[in-house]
Amino acid sequence: MEQTNRKYMAIIAFLKKFINVFFNLFFNIYILQIVNNDLNFIIKYTIFGAIVAVVYKYILFQIMNSKNIGLIYRLSFILQVSCVILLIVLKENIIDYIYWFKALEILAGSCYSNPYEVLIIGSNTNKTMSTYLANLNILESFATIITPVFAGFMIEKFSYEIFFIFLIFEALLMIAVSLQIKEFAVSDEKMQLSQFWKITKKKKHLQDIYQCMLYRRISAQGAIVELLPIILFLRLGTELDFGAYQSLFALVAMISLQILKIINQKNIEKKFYPYFAIVIFVASVIVVYNTSFVSLLIYYLLMNSLGVIIESESCSAVYAAIRTEDLVEYKKEHIFIFGVYMLAGQLISYSLVYILYNNFYQVNSLSIAVSMLMFFLIIATIYLRKTQEYLFKLKEEIK
Repeated sequence: MEQTNRKYMAIIAFLKKFINVFFNLFFNIYILQIVNNDLNFIIKYTIFGAIVAVVYKYILFQIMNSKNIGLIYRLSFILQVSCVILLIVLKENIIDYIYWFKALEILAGSCYSNPYEVLIIGSNTNKTMSTYLANLNILESFATIITPVFAGFMIEKFSYEIFFIFLIFEALLMIAVSLQIKEFAVSDEKMQLSQFWKITKKKKHLQDIYQCMLYRRISAQGAIVELLPIILFLRLGTELDFGAYQSLFALVAMISLQILKIINQKNIEKKFYPYFAIVIFVASVIVVYNTSFVSLLIYYLLMNSLGVIIESESCSAVYAAIRTEDLVEYKKEHIFIFGVYMLAGQLISYSLVYILYNNFYQVNSLSIAVSMLMFFLIIATIYLRKTQEYLFKLKEEIK
């Protein structure tokens, strides 16, 4: 049953990536054009979305049990359809309801991601986690290769509305596939946050991975997620060109994850991630001092090769960390706690960008913000290495 769950989860993740690519890459650009390049508008509703996400996570984990988890998971796709329909109906007027829309979009994402994370932990062992996530990320990268150039073509040659209709059909297909998942292993007990928090204070590897997620959110998964597409789009000017470059970066990411799979098969202790982060940071500093398209392209390529490997491994470590020392019964608490750490990281990330953008405005202020945030990626990888060292020793002891 676990093998079957993994297969259908992978198919859904592949299909959902098409929708995620739009909301991660094109949605902010769509809004940016409506509000005349007002980056503050995007920063504000994104911070609102991050806070709402943690509230949703808490509520969902409190009510989630073996009887309703499947319903919550499938509800996410219906809510996703609702979001796209609203975009079609409201068009440019979406900015008048942006906070309501963001709350609905985040609810759709939460109803998907919370059961998904429980499924990921329950369907994999520590031995299979890294390889499975690498395979999953490769599949998602393939979708990311196709989607940007396809979306850019559809938007530029037809309209955003035509592309929205395509996304609706995708969401309906995901509902059909999700019906094939028959078993959702989750505890029926309420979250025991205070009890689990006391346990985390005694478990160094949990403290390390939470710190990793905090600094990863400040850097590679915080404001950067919105900043990088905006910087590239402002350079290129059209959705089609923007989509073509995003497809190139996705191809680079997929190749990098294939290399990660080979490394995982060697069963070696991976201590090189801080060096990856240092290389990315140096490239970001070069962008600040020489904001040419070539330096920006090199930075993008590094983020989508070395950065993607760091991202995949940190996700693997955070899921594997709870499958140690009989802690797996606390997987809901674990997912919520590292979600809170990521919220803190996201708030710090956007606050830094907001202060820089509004008080030190200049042509390359966004590039300076990127470089500042990338420094924290180095710290994240130090904590990642500590966690992986613990997990590696544990695996060797089991042998």
